[in-house]
This record gives sequence, structure tokens and C-alpha cells, in this order.
Amino acid sequence: MEESNLHNALPDWKNFLGDKNVHFQKDSLANYLNTTLPRSHAPLAVLTPGSVEEIQFVLKIAVKHKIPVYPVSRGKNWGYGNACPAGPGQVVLDLSRMNKIIEVNEELAYAVIEPGVTQSDLEQYLSKNNINLWMDATGAGPDASVLGNTIERGFGHSPLADHFNTSCGYEVVLADGRIFNTGFGHYKNSQVTHIFKAGIGPSLDGLFTQSNLGIVTKIGIWLNPKPEKLMAYAFTIKDDATLLKVVEALRPLRMQGILPSALHIANDLRVISSHMTYPWGRAGGKIPLSKDLREKIVREMTLGSWNALGALYGDRHTTSAAKKSIKRALRGLAFPIFIDETLLKLGQIAVATLNLAGWGKGLDARIRSIEPVFDLLKGKPNKEHLKGVFWRTKRPLSSTDLDIDSDPAIGLMWLSPVIPMTKNGIKTFLSIVEPTFNQFGFDALITLTMLNARTLSSVLSINFDRTNPKECDQAQKCYDTLLTLFLDHGFIPYRAGTQTMGHLADQSQGYWEVVRDLKKALDPEGILAPNRYCPKLPNTK
Repeated sequence: MEESNLHNALPDWKNFLGDKNVHFQKDSLANYLNTTLPRSHAPLAVLTPGSVEEIQFVLKIAVKHKIPVYPVSRGKNWGYGNACPAGPGQVVLDLSRMNKIIEVNEELAYAVIEPGVTQSDLEQYLSKNNINLWMDATGAGPDASVLGNTIERGFGHSPLADHFNTSCGYEVVLADGRIFNTGFGHYKNSQVTHIFKAGIGPSLDGLFTQSNLGIVTKIGIWLNPKPEKLMAYAFTIKDDATLLKVVEALRPLRMQGILPSALHIANDLRVISSHMTYPWGRAGGKIPLSKDLREKIVREMTLGSWNALGALYGDRHTTSAAKKSIKRALRGLAFPIFIDETLLKLGQIAVATLNLAGWGKGLDARIRSIEPVFDLLKGKPNKEHLKGVFWRTKRPLSSTDLDIDSDPAIGLMWLSPVIPMTKNGIKTFLSIVEPTFNQFGFDALITLTMLNARTLSSVLSINFDRTNPKECDQAQKCYDTLLTLFLDHGFIPYRAGTQTMGHLADQSQGYWEVVRDLKKALDPEGILAPNRYCPKLPNTK
């Protein structure tokens, strides 16, 4: 794109959007230059439209001057690229001003929202209006977009953890300015747009998730009816061999629907990182964490090699029956602890009482660590779960100091392979991960999630010092090596960072050729988000 094209477009955009919603000076772009990746592409400018009509106008001018635009919901895409575009020479389209909660249907348990609605916005709306519904929250923090996570096919913790499969009725703006609705939404009198996913005819929802075929401006998401009883359960797993047996024991319960929600299993390093930053002093400044120090911290924190957390939602009869099934399945493998709101409150009362006598310090820390987890299971987002992002930081950290964007040293890449829920699948996965992390000098922070009954979705965190060029290079090499190994073994990521989207689109024939044909049909000028989950068009550089 020629620089003169941007200069010709800016006056039109400013006249229609207003000066305050068109940013192109260096200081006004600062927030959009931040990323946790080793390298990124800076935007040419940032536009902040406040309506669908303004998006249509932006696209009209972009097509006229052949200027690529990169839409983001709020730009809190931690570990995958933040708000940075997937390629050079693009204008970021920040949709955070479009933050209306359009509808909440309490009877049928769904909400209709715009891209700028954050997890905190939706949770507070439900709470303030005394609506007996819970959202499914992720650990990405209160400021993350609900719609943005959904169209990246993210996941949370409750029975509605699979966000793509629990959303429907999308409003989409195409590159040529056309607006249409997916599912049943294109029928004038449809009463089921946001409660029946497929609609009739070809189902198009998936075309606008992890793609650059259109801009999703409205979406219906399903909500959890507040259950009679919520019961969290947690247990530790002593080693890798036991992990394989635990997964084999719980898979039938997930298949039968006895485990209604996602089960998260984190290795010791992942849990340690959520409670403290890297122990530079104890480690003598050496990285990664030595085996001896790692084992010492695990003993101090009474962790297992793997640590599982799940939740039961229902009435007292169903949760009691499920509790018995879990205990029976884990007999001889792990000892699950079950916590409901009554037990949590009793613990809080006990701590308060012991504190008066000066005895509650250790128990106080335990209870405080449970509270944010319990909140998340109830659909209440919080920043506590972002602490792991700061694992390699060298400064003191507090719960009120978790602003990822403002810390240039925070380096983080998430790699998210999906593996079959079998012993062989897990053994192969584990044989790849830790040796590769160790090879490049990083700590393997691993989570495995039973998002469905047949696969485990993993999220691997590569934490590094982004101000250190050598660490940036090593982090990228670690990521690339892992990705190559996963692709070789058929463990394909369910989601990609901006630095990987184009690479994955070149990995197979047939499928991506069809995607490119769709792109040519819907966006022949390649205006929307070049390099985002799509092979380059023949006429683009």
C-alpha cells in the first residue's frame, strides 16, 4: 500500500467518525504497539467506529484506497498478538466503542452483545439487574471481549465452556459493506435466532470465526441458569504415569455427561506461576528452574505434579451422585476435595476467627487462593488468573498491578495443540513438551483441558523477557520447534497467534484453497485482515 493512499483516506474517515476516533500520530498509537510476542507489526492508524454504519463507511473508503483494515474487539488477545495486526501496512479497526448489551433473555438464558462488551460488563449487568444467570468466564481477565473470545473459539470453565458451540445468530459486515445475519437471523420474524445454531441451509457461523471473511458486529451467547448447587472439586496427581490413568478413568464420566463442565489439569509449574513470580534469588539467577528447586517449591505449596480443577452444576441430588462417581473413578489414583459455597463461607468465618487470635495466616492464604477460582466458576472474571503471564518478571507484583499492556518486559506466547484423550496421545505429547522447553531455556507451563469427551485442549505458555533480544529469539525458536513437532504428530493447534496464522494456512492443500476462493468471492481486494487465518491472495504482496 502506498503512503499517499492513507493520507487520502484520513480526511474522509475524520469527517465521518470525528477527529477523536481517528488515530495516526505516534503517541496515539502507543497502546496498539504493545504485544507479548517477540515481534509484531505496528498499525498505520487506528479507527474506533461506534456503529455498524460507521464500519460500513470505513470499509467503503478502505476499498476505494486499497487500505487493509484489521478488526479487533478490544485487543486483549494475550499471548496471541494483543491488538497488533497479522501483517504490515494495516489500519486497526478497534470495535471497543460498540459495547451494547442489546438483550438478555432470562427465560431462555441467552444474551445478545456487541464486540466491545467485556467479561466484566456482562457479569456486572447480570448482577445489577438481579438476573438469575451466569456467563461462562475465561481466565483472560475482566477487560477481555466476550465476542472476541468466542470468534477465536476460546473456552472457559462451566457447562458452556465451548464458546463457539454455545453461540449463534451472528450479525456480519462484509468487505463490500453488506450486512447479513447467520442461522435463522435472516428471517424477518425469527424468534429462534439466538437459540438454534444451525438455521436452515448451509451453516455459516464457522466461516466468520478465526477468519478474515467478515466483521462480526453482534452475537448471541448462551448463559448458565444459576444452579441450585455449585460444587468445585480439586485433586492432585503425583506423576505422569498416574495422569494417564486419571484421564482414562474420567473420560467415561465426561462421555456419559456425569462431568458437565470442562476439567482443567495444570502441571506444577503452571500452578506455581499463578501464585508467585520466578524465584530469581533462590535460583541464583539461573533459568529454567532446576529440578531440585522445582520439587522443593512443589512440597512447600503441597502441589502435585499435576493439579486438577472442575465443577459440578445442578441440584443437590445430581451433584451428590456425580460426586460419588468421581470418587469411585479416582479410587487409588487421587483424593478429590469437594467445596461448595457453604464450606467456603465456613472457611472464611474460621479464618476471620483465627485471625483475631493471630493464628489464621496460613489458612487465610489458602482460602484467598480458592475465592477467585470459585468466582470464575460462577462466571465472575478477575485479574488473579493473569498472574501466570508475569512468571519471568523481575519486579515485585501485586494483585492490583496486573496491567500486561504497560509492562514492556512481559513476553508471552501461547501454543494450543489439541490431542486425543488417550494414553498414547498424552504420552507422545509429554515426550515433546518438556524436553523442547528445556532445550531453549524455558519453563514448561502446561494446562490440559477436557473441553469435550474425546480430546484434550492444551495451552502451553512460553514466558520470556521481551526486552532481551536473545530471549526473544530463543522463545520464537522454542515455539517454532514445538509447532513443527506437533504438526508432525497430528496435534494441530485449535487457535493461533498473529505470527503463526499465515504459516498454518500454508500447511495443507484443498481446505485452504477453498478458504482462499471464499476470500476472493467475499473480499476480492483483500481489504479485511490480510494474513489472518487465510492464505495470501495471488494479487497481494
